[in-house]
Amino acid sequence: MIKLLRVLLLLPLVFWLQQSYAAEGGLQPFIEGTALSTSLGDATKTVVAALEKGGFEVVGHYSPLKNVTIISITSPVMLKNAAATDRGGYGAALSVALEFVSGKTFLSYMNPKYVANGYRLASDNSEVAQALGVILGNEKSFGAKPRTVADLRGYQYSFGMETFNDPMDLGSFKGFQTGIQQITSRLRSGADGVHLVYQIKIPGKDEVVFGVDLASKNPDANGIKLVNTVDSGIPHRYAFLPYEVVLKDRNAEALNLRFRMALFFPDLPMMGSGGSFFSLRGAPDAIKQVLRKALGGTVISDSNGTNNGFGSF
Repeated sequence: MIKLLRVLLLLPLVFWLQQSYAAEGGLQPFIEGTALSTSLGDATKTVVAALEKGGFEVVGHYSPLKNVTIISITSPVMLKNAAATDRGGYGAALSVALEFVSGKTFLSYMNPKYVANGYRLASDNSEVAQALGVILGNEKSFGAKPRTVADLRGYQYSFGMETFNDPMDLGSFKGFQTGIQQITSRLRSGADGVHLVYQIKIPGKDEVVFGVDLASKNPDANGIKLVNTVDSGIPHRYAFLPYEVVLKDRNAEALNLRFRMALFFPDLPMMGSGGSFFSLRGAPDAIKQVLRKALGGTVISDSNGTNNGFGSF
């Protein structure tokens, strides 16, 4: 009788632990929305209108491939969340990808909760996730095995590889406003195949995030080619793009590919004959160099990052 009583008393605790794990677990990097049986152009117009009606601002869009459009969005809630967090500019925008295949436009987008935790925002983006689920649909989350909140907030693919706190140094500028003007001008000119997709000022801070299209002729510094090297599913994980560059005060930075791509493709093996991080071994340094050249800032030291024997990736 005593044993039965103990079991009954423990049941609520077990249930609570299960619910807690379910709440913290199960986050995957992308969400598949409701596909549209229309052309890419018509679907893009429909999605943009729905997003704007739902309170989101479309800050930029581009087509890295003929059958693909990537839309970048923000909102007052997202900007508030970004402003409440150190280096929160990385979470100020989310990507929505539209991909036209076999007469249908597939829709996918970054999982707002996954991004919030991977980029260590103060908020978990629950309100944003709920709103996008209503506007774009939420058929399923995909892109990797579920990660817990704790895993994402301290994410590191492997020992010795970069984390969120190990960004690339992209150079410094004479001042914040000077940096904005120079970076904006150079990105709009498409210097070195790096094009401006969006620009967002973080409220109340000397911080701006630029979304950039990495369209370099060097395949190691070409965003769409990097995704296609490791991803063959439909829909593709094109919402990984564009790449973020953050100007904070007078210093520019971007997340190292060894962190950013690993965060959104965490199940990709290090080695292997198919898609693997080894196949991207030249990409981290190539992206750093092309971004530095594109922005034109002054780089004093090249000691950032960890590398630690993972020079191949």
